[in-house]
Amino acid sequence: MATAFLLAAGFGTRLRPLTEVIPKPMLPICGIPMLDYALAHVRAHGHEKVIVNAHHLWHDVSIWANDNDIPVLVEEPVILGTGGGLRAALDDLAECVVVVNADILSNVDLTALVAAVPENGAAMALRAHADADRIGPVEADESGSVVRITSVVPASGGVPGTHFTGVHAMSRSAIERIPDDGEQCVIRTAYKSLVPEGRVGSVVHDGEWIDVGTPQAYLAANLDVLRGAVTTPIDPWTRGKPGPGGSWMGLGSHVAGTVERCVLGPFSIVPDGAHLVDCVVWGGVVCPAERLERAIIYDGGKILQID
Repeated sequence: MATAFLLAAGFGTRLRPLTEVIPKPMLPICGIPMLDYALAHVRAHGHEKVIVNAHHLWHDVSIWANDNDIPVLVEEPVILGTGGGLRAALDDLAECVVVVNADILSNVDLTALVAAVPENGAAMALRAHADADRIGPVEADESGSVVRITSVVPASGGVPGTHFTGVHAMSRSAIERIPDDGEQCVIRTAYKSLVPEGRVGSVVHDGEWIDVGTPQAYLAANLDVLRGAVTTPIDPWTRGKPGPGGSWMGLGSHVAGTVERCVLGPFSIVPDGAHLVDCVVWGGVVCPAERLERAIIYDGGKILQID
């Protein structure tokens, strides 16, 4: 059985100012931290041994890890990157490791991904998209062997139109190719040497995949999950209840004003005089008594308006 490694150390720069308060993988989607969704995803594929890394606002991730009885690799004093953290955890990893970015909502078939790992190699979950060239083309040949990774491995012969989902699996020997020396990129180290040897398999994912990388994407992800357009590994209605105007209400939340299609975190309050439309309200927040549309109300009542 593979180890699951949840990437949760990043700064979440594109999500500021939200990530100045909460680390990106702890941002709530319908009141549930993204790390909870990632954990449910890997455990649905039988991966009981899970490790999470942390750096930015690492105390919050450590509390979450402790609550879920999961080891945490705190990367201090510097962040170790997409490869350095894996290399630092090598002694605690199984013979195969599934790596999942905790800021992505997806239903990638992790079982098929592990099965696609060649001996002493790795496998990447790819996704077909019309904008793959802009996102960063990562291509496999007809046999499923990855032959191109953007400009890092600029080979030809792959089926065009796919990009990397951020979900992959690696053997221990593949991880050993990452230098044990501070911050390292897994693509520019291990994968750069594995691809020319034909040691990187692939699966093409045609299911759900949402990169929650910007405030706009964060609001959209909440509203998509709210209306059932996205299936998540945890049903948010098991941790909340239907509210007025087709809203989701967390435990202890209260509405005296008017809400339409909103996500109201636990113990949040919408006072009389407030009118919220397509908004996300974090837990414990008292909303201002005004009309807001397409806004994120966070950190004690701060407002982030989304165009």
